[in-house]
Amino acid sequence: MKKFFLIIFLFSCLYGWSDDFKTSFFTGYSFAKTKSYESYDFFTFMVDFTKPIKKSKKFFFQIEPVISYVSSPSDNFEIGVSFFALYRFSEGTFQPYIKIGTGIIYLSTDFIEQSTHFNFATSLGLGLTFNLKRFSIYTEGRLRHVSNAGIKQPNEGINSKILLIGIGYTF
Repeated sequence: MKKFFLIIFLFSCLYGWSDDFKTSFFTGYSFAKTKSYESYDFFTFMVDFTKPIKKSKKFFFQIEPVISYVSSPSDNFEIGVSFFALYRFSEGTFQPYIKIGTGIIYLSTDFIEQSTHFNFATSLGLGLTFNLKRFSIYTEGRLRHVSNAGIKQPNEGINSKILLIGIGYTF
């Protein structure tokens, strides 16, 4: 199972370097409350590979490998990859956007509400991009729901709030 995640993570990273992709690096803080733990906190690092959908200036596809360090309730990690559809509301220097996506994630933490470490993560994000010449600066807030899609019970899900900052570069 670990090899599967590593292969998907590496493939996602390599796929991002093809033509027309913009690469962005994000880091941030995330938190949730669960039945298992009063505080589930993690620090995340992700890379977004963004490509326009059919030369659109408003609709984009993203591949996002992610790795997170879980600091509370104990030292653990998360690793996964998600696929997003992104819509930019404007084309100027300031670009508000909304994105929605889903992917696979491995949580090393044991939870009462989740019977599996292998899960699916669905996210909704709102953000703002500030564009310079070849660089961009991002701020984003996300809601993320993690569950195993009913593969095994219990499957109550874990809802997290994620705050992100990032920098992007067009190659």
